[in-house]
Amino acid sequence: MPDGAQPNMTFSASLSRRLEEASAILKSHKGDVRIISHYDPDGIGAAAVACRMVRRLGLGFRTTLSKKLTDEMLAEIRDKTPEDHLIIFTDMGSSMITQLEDFPQRVMVIDHHQPEKEGENIVHLNPHLFGIDGAREASASSFFLALATTVASENWDMIGPALAGAVGDRQNLGGFKGYNEDMVIAAAGRGLLKLENLPNLKGQTVYDSFIDYPEPYFKGITGRKRESSRFLKWMGFEKETKLSDLDDEKKRFLNSICALRLIRQNATPEATGDLIITRYWLNSWNMYADELSSLFNSCSRQGEQTLGLALALGDAGAKEKALEHERAHREFIVQNLRELETEPPKAMDHIQHFRTSEVNYAGVLAGLGTLYFFDSSRPTLGMAEKGGELHLSARAPRALVKAGLNLGLACKQAAEKVGGAGGGHDIAAGATFPVKSEAKFLKEMDRIVGEQLHPEK
Repeated sequence: MPDGAQPNMTFSASLSRRLEEASAILKSHKGDVRIISHYDPDGIGAAAVACRMVRRLGLGFRTTLSKKLTDEMLAEIRDKTPEDHLIIFTDMGSSMITQLEDFPQRVMVIDHHQPEKEGENIVHLNPHLFGIDGAREASASSFFLALATTVASENWDMIGPALAGAVGDRQNLGGFKGYNEDMVIAAAGRGLLKLENLPNLKGQTVYDSFIDYPEPYFKGITGRKRESSRFLKWMGFEKETKLSDLDDEKKRFLNSICALRLIRQNATPEATGDLIITRYWLNSWNMYADELSSLFNSCSRQGEQTLGLALALGDAGAKEKALEHERAHREFIVQNLRELETEPPKAMDHIQHFRTSEVNYAGVLAGLGTLYFFDSSRPTLGMAEKGGELHLSARAPRALVKAGLNLGLACKQAAEKVGGAGGGHDIAAGATFPVKSEAKFLKEMDRIVGEQLHPEK
């Protein structure tokens, strides 16, 4: 590498052509830009990368964060957006290419969910179209960074939101791979981040980690003061013991005991294998990528998506408000996971399901429960009611996906049977359908999952 040169990522010829095509369109565009993104950490990260990129091009823009794209929402965007505007969909849109091709405006889709098709009248950037696994190797925010840095190398400074989005989609479990790994290596080579191998405990003290943080989740201990104190005393630690004060031998001891505890409670291999993790220190943010991701997540789950986007764009006043939301966010998750210990998901032949009071937390609870203590022989469906509909989030251990499970396909097929809509990844998916159709949906979902996992029957 020449002196002074900075490392760049290397792409396939087809992806490079698509990136250059999209870059040329953005650089030559004269009108405003309409940005529509998902509301979760990956969507917030992707929207932030898009906003910064567009602003640096001197273009006006308007951004909307949404839980899902409905036919009504698409119609409104199409009919009320001037035809000289460029519309960018990110972390959503790949499943609705047929409808987007009919838009009179120029449309770009930067997504990582399973695509309906490539499309002809839009610019479609999806890792699946270029031989990259969008479920594990590239999120919408991390993939958007490829476009942003093709437009201008200065956009590498958005590595923080891009990486936080990928962490939010749990693509860092077991370590980043493929495209994401290449992105991290390039960013580290540019001095934008540092990689550190650390215990996956988040509090200032070991006690704080057990009391206040839902991950890793220790059944019978997390969120319980007396049980946490006893566990610490049994291990020979004080309540005031700081994680930063532990020497290597004590760290290894703590990790060994925690791993054994997780194995006893039926945690998945990916959960027990991630007690020592690679964390990514973001130099310009003065925090780890997983901490930034957690702030995004707490904002989105509590209906403060715009606060999360403001934080991602560097608003100095947004961080303190986001930290307040994060504390409430953690408390809600810990309390609900404790309740799911007492009253676990209801098991059917091939799936298990539970209800929660908050729509935005169904996926969080299903995901953490799946990792740490639910029955790992079945995928988990978390459901919450809103406006006469059930909003469902499904999660599964990777072992079931390897055995043939595809939750995105199952949710899509089952929801369509009852007049709803669904889709997503093989390992994480969602659906929305009428409350009155719950029993029929669950029966259909159970059947489809059974056929996926046991095609011989």
